[in-house]
Parts: sequence; C-alpha cells; structure tokens
Amino acid sequence: MPDLITAILPLVFTFALGVVLRAWRVFAAQDADILLKLFFYLCLPALILISVSTMHLRPSLLFLPGLSAAIILITFVIGKGIAPILDLPRTTLGVFYIGILVMNGGFTFPYVLSAYGAEGMALASLFDFGTGLMVFTFVYYLACRHGQSGSNHRQLLTKFLLSPPLLSLIVALTLNVTHTALPSLIINWFTLLSNMTTPVVMLALGIAFRPHLVRLGSLASVIVLRMGLGFVLAQLCVHLMGIDGMMRHIVVMMASAPSGVNTLAFATMEGLDKEFAAAVVSYTTLVGMIWFPFYLSLAV
Repeated sequence: MPDLITAILPLVFTFALGVVLRAWRVFAAQDADILLKLFFYLCLPALILISVSTMHLRPSLLFLPGLSAAIILITFVIGKGIAPILDLPRTTLGVFYIGILVMNGGFTFPYVLSAYGAEGMALASLFDFGTGLMVFTFVYYLACRHGQSGSNHRQLLTKFLLSPPLLSLIVALTLNVTHTALPSLIINWFTLLSNMTTPVVMLALGIAFRPHLVRLGSLASVIVLRMGLGFVLAQLCVHLMGIDGMMRHIVVMMASAPSGVNTLAFATMEGLDKEFAAAVVSYTTLVGMIWFPFYLSLAV
C-alpha cells in the first residue's frame, strides 16, 4: 500500500495544483481547453503510436480487448434505454454517452502497476487496447454525431476519419502487425511527447474542475452506469469465463474506472456540454480515488 500511495499522490497533487492555479487566477477555465487540445492533437497520438506499435499481442490474451469492447457496447445499450428518461439536450446527451462509455485506463494504470507490477500492466494495456479501439471509433463518432458536425454527415465522416488519435491507432496497428520498428529518433521524440500526457491531463482536469453539482440526476446516472454497471458487468464476465487471480482483479478495475479525460476532450473538440463534461470527469475521478484503494485493500 505505501507504493500505491506513492504512485497515486503525484496525480492528486497535480490535479490539486490545477485547482489552486485557477483559484489564484493564474489560469482561467477556458485555459483547460488549450491543454485538452494539446492532449488530443499531440500527446495522445504520440502515446498511441509508442504503446500500440510495440505491444505484444499474444493470441491467448486477445479476448481481453474483445471483453472491453463488449462491456462498452452493453453499457451503451443500457444507457440508450435510460437516456429518454433523462430528457437531455443533444449536446448534453452526447456527453452522457461518452461519460458512461470511456474507461479511464490512464487513471487505473498506477494502481495496477503498484499492486501487480509489469505483468499486471501488460494485461491492463491489452484490455485498454480494446477500450482505445472503441473510444476512437464508435465513441468519437457519437461525439461528432451529437456535436457541431452532427447535422452535416459529410463533415461528420471527414472529421471522424481524420481525427489524430484514430489515424495514430491505424498507423500503430500497421506497424505492430508488420513488425516494423520506428527509428530511434522518432521513438525518443514521441516518448517525450507522450510523457507530457499525465501532467497535461491532470492540470487540465484541475483547471476545469467545478465543485458545484451540474444536472445532479444525470451526473449520478453517469457515475452509476460508468463505475457501478462496469463493476457488475466485469464480475459477470469473469465469472462466466472462469477468470480468476490477478487477471480477474485487473478486468474488474479497468471496467469500473472513472470516466476518461476524453469525455472532456471530445466535448471541447465537438462543441458539446463542457460544463457537464467537466462535472462528469471531476466527480467520477473523485469517486475513483476512494474506490480503487478500497478495492485493492480487499483484493491484494
């Protein structure tokens, strides 16, 4: 547990630093948009290229990305059934869908690394690989569909197909399956850019954090569907598939993770309800900071 605390506290401190810097008027709320654009257009594509192109895709573990995708699709079906009850405007509904579907693997990784080491991280990365495929295809399409491009189908398709994370994912997969290595200069450059991801994201979350509750019923629904339903679906899947031990705990943690920062990033990119997106990411992250240490104290 001391190692876990050491791994997590820097994330908390960076998040808190963003909150303090905004309170001191060093940054304004709209400055979070600039950091999120930096994340979306630069840090995230670099991270995808570095991690996916070098990932070892063992055939015996390829069910993990599929399991992640299945949980996302089941969550979407259930969320779509609940959405009419909430009666949300289109831009807020888009955030609702993104918030319940995007699992924050980056938030979960430090916990996994501290509890299960490199072997656990390999399993978590494979699970997150499936999440990434869904996020930068299906989920991003939903964001575009409910955002500024939603009424223009040609613009929607163009924006979706030319999104930097999706293009990076396609290139990285091609490099992986063809066993093509990037030049060392490119690797070093992209590694430098990808290492900016955590501080940029946590600062942006801190700057965008709004402590007041927004659309309380809808916000509570997102938390329950993203983390509660994710936990239930993961437990059901690992039970039916006979998964136990370390892999069981990693699947449960990844599936019950907070809403990913892409919820806020996509809202910024596509003109969705940024206030609701900030609340979703902020409050699911706060719940995650309590939930994961509690779960690991029982599991490890």
